[in-house]
Amino acid sequence: MKISVITLHTVKNYGSVLQTYATQKKFEHMKVEVEFVDYWRKNTQDHNLLHTFLSNSKKWNQNPFTRFIYKTIEYPSIHKRIHVFNRFLKQYIHLTPYRYLSYEELKANPPQADIYCTGSDQVWNSDCNGGIERPYFLEYVPKGKKRIAYAASFGKSKLSEKEQNMTKPLLQKYSMISVREDSGADILSNMGIDSVQILDPTLILELDEWKRLMAKRQVRQEYLLIYQLNKNRDFDSYAKNFARKKKLKLIRLSYDYYHIIKPGHIMYCPTVEEWISLFYYADYIMTDSFHGTAFSINFNKQFSVFFPPKFSSRLASILQLTGLENRRVIDCDNFEQAESIIDYHPVNEILAKEREKADAFLAKAIKK
Repeated sequence: MKISVITLHTVKNYGSVLQTYATQKKFEHMKVEVEFVDYWRKNTQDHNLLHTFLSNSKKWNQNPFTRFIYKTIEYPSIHKRIHVFNRFLKQYIHLTPYRYLSYEELKANPPQADIYCTGSDQVWNSDCNGGIERPYFLEYVPKGKKRIAYAASFGKSKLSEKEQNMTKPLLQKYSMISVREDSGADILSNMGIDSVQILDPTLILELDEWKRLMAKRQVRQEYLLIYQLNKNRDFDSYAKNFARKKKLKLIRLSYDYYHIIKPGHIMYCPTVEEWISLFYYADYIMTDSFHGTAFSINFNKQFSVFFPPKFSSRLASILQLTGLENRRVIDCDNFEQAESIIDYHPVNEILAKEREKADAFLAKAIKK
């Protein structure tokens, strides 16, 4: 049996490629041949990345002078991202031999498989996708073929009435749907569509699997790891003061070399294998990232979370599911929350049950 998966593997960040890897491993464990559709939406194509990042930055997109400065600063970082993530995909992920750059190309020449799957991550987030991306709803799939969704995410807690009306007929074509967040299950329920909430694939894949992939230890001293995706001075100050209090070296894992001006020793866009190692060996982690939180939990780390201004529903969902709501930092003048020790025994019991739930969903979904 062969399954064709479409997901966000081309987005240049660690979470995207790691959930792709975890999804591939899960299907391989089930003795299913898996192939990922090498689909690159326009704003993720390598030659468009600088323009994409600039378009997302209101501050730097105001006039030709600031745009020039932005491009000068960002170009080296974008070039490094392209190298790091494309190398990982080439080395580890089973991709279609043909690269698709549009819905029309997919429709004209769809990959051949027994089952078609919308993979994990924010595949149905219209804000990130720049609208309703029909490929992520499997609209190119030949008639009569089974469609499933594996830990898909809308990335937000509500859809507009217009978006609901547009996506409902697309989602009704799926035979089975699983979503990553409880908010996604609520969205589908409001459309009259059944779904199952399951873990993100990076949490379904257990620690031993990740240890096989990770690089050797990168930092010899005890350290606090920062993995921060959004600007937040309170976050910076809190991490700096907590590291000083605990006598931990402050390590900042960053995509951008100019973050050298921020608190901490910068680890600039390491390889994916090194990224995993930095999480595994950290003595404490502070993050505003969903996948940063997921790996902190999976590796049983002491950690704190800062909610980002947008798309925080996925963070709230995983903390609630694992009973770790108190890891969210609300009072930046108080270290009591950060110093409380997580008892991972009940957390790991929850993860074990959720992994069984995900396995049961997939077994049923791929059954002929």
